Amino acid sequence: MREIKRLIVLLALALTLLFAAVPVQAKEPLKGSMELYFMVGGPDIGYGPPIWSGTISGDINGEMYFYNVGTGKQGNQAPGKTIHFGEVWYIITVDGVLLGTDEGVVSLDGSEYRMNGVVTQATGDWVYLEGRNVHMSGYITWAAPGVPETAPGTFRIN
Repeated sequence: MREIKRLIVLLALALTLLFAAVPVQAKEPLKGSMELYFMVGGPDIGYGPPIWSGTISGDINGEMYFYNVGTGKQGNQAPGKTIHFGEVWYIITVDGVLLGTDEGVVSLDGSEYRMNGVVTQATGDWVYLEGRNVHMSGYITWAAPGVPETAPGTFRIN
């Protein structure tokens, strides 16, 4: 009987050590800085050429692409003080790929943009991020009135 109790204790200890050795992915937000350029090309992933292309650096480092998939707004999209948009975004890193969607708005008064979305697919080291919320914000610089040039900003996955 004493040997059975000792065996149960040893098995419990072994299982505890096994689970303690398995790494847990942090739930802290991942943050990056985006340097985006208007209409400079990139891969077609089924949505036509990207409308914005550039890089992301920080907790995620790689190439970043945005594909226009609509206004993100129901009904008339007549320009006023804001422009609504919907996008698919795609990030390629040496550690894997991230793909997601977002909807956002550009305030034409100050050229600020903000968008919210979700990671819809991830590969490699990023698989654990699928389903996580995404937030982006920044500002647009203009080459000429109505002609966007750059969109530096921040990217965060919660």
